[in-house]
Amino acid sequence: MPMPKTIGHQIHFAKTLSGLIRRGWWEIPEIMASSCMAAIGIVLGIVGVYNYEKRNGDNKEYKSVYMIMRPDDPRVCLLNNPVYTQYKRF
Repeated sequence: MPMPKTIGHQIHFAKTLSGLIRRGWWEIPEIMASSCMAAIGIVLGIVGVYNYEKRNGDNKEYKSVYMIMRPDDPRVCLLNNPVYTQYKRF
């Protein structure tokens, strides 16, 4: 009995993680592309929050709401000098 003919071309992927990723890009490119963009967005968000915290981002020199702190509060040492203010050049 003759073997049935295959229509089109068949692509075989390796049974590894890279083969799974290649098969995903072949079969569902929209899902794979949006997943990559989401991963890039998460990484950029983590880097942004890290840089914000590293530069003491919550310590703004000019605030619209003022807080009164006791002298023994541990956050007092992080504050800018409230008496002398110098314009910063960026």
